[in-house]
Amino acid sequence: MMLEVNALIRDENKGLLTSSDKKRASVRIDCDSVRVSIERRIQRTVIRGGEGDDLLDEGAESAVYEAAANVSNDVYLDVLSVFRGSDIQMADPFDGRSLKVAFKSISFDSHSNLLNMTLIEDID
Repeated sequence: MMLEVNALIRDENKGLLTSSDKKRASVRIDCDSVRVSIERRIQRTVIRGGEGDDLLDEGAESAVYEAAANVSNDVYLDVLSVFRGSDIQMADPFDGRSLKVAFKSISFDSHSNLLNMTLIEDID
């Protein structure tokens, strides 16, 4: 499954004290697996002496995407630059919607070339 993530990144050739010219960089990762998890916020009120419980549905939490892929060191470095960027966006791998996301974590094992990423949907 293909995962496409992009972000505004700082020009690597500029120093830290110069004006920050940012450009949008994109990386496509051919993932071995992509897992999405969405839960609802439910508030439960126990009524003593009453008929039972009251459940209040407070809506859905942000989607959490976990992806695993075997990638080269170059692809890992591209993902790392997006991870360190700003205004990160992702194409939902299931329906193609454009999502604003935040990286929770990435890990890369250089021996096995296994890249694991966790991204959280940023709902405005």
